[in-house]
Amino acid sequence: MRRGVRRRVAELTMSAEDRIAEDRIKRLEAEVRELRDQLEIREILAKYGFTADMGHARAYADLFTEDGVYDLDDGWTIEGRDALAAMIEDPNGLHKREIENRSQHVPANIFVRIDGDTAWSESYSQVLVGTPDSGYRVMTAGYNRFDYRRVDGRWLIKRRLRRAIGGPEWGGETIRRFQEG
Repeated sequence: MRRGVRRRVAELTMSAEDRIAEDRIKRLEAEVRELRDQLEIREILAKYGFTADMGHARAYADLFTEDGVYDLDDGWTIEGRDALAAMIEDPNGLHKREIENRSQHVPANIFVRIDGDTAWSESYSQVLVGTPDSGYRVMTAGYNRFDYRRVDGRWLIKRRLRRAIGGPEWGGETIRRFQEG
């Protein structure tokens, strides 16, 4: 009888340990998934800069959802992949004249948050451009808010909001919360 009790206690103890181990594995898997999602989004931000700097219009536009939006300070909004690619490709546009093959997009202070199949990031950014004297100047600097959606297992930009430093809409929720203490 004692032997049967010991065996039952061992089974109960093992089951509890197994449950604890299983719960721990599930938590670790969720943490790894979130870190992997954050890494994928940071890679999108890197690809965003590289594709814009090099003028790779289709690769740039393909970082967005089909209905993706680029929302700039002055009320200029670009909607949809085709329009986003056209912004990069336009032979008379700002991008061809001043950015392509002479710029460097530099994101900084990047916050990324994941919520299931949606996510957001906030960051600062500068765009450096080459000058005729082989120097560089800051073309623009500002705040960015990117919203993302996972589509067919791949993270894509749903919306990019860009605001210039010190403008009327400067800063996002993260910056406001920081300022409020």
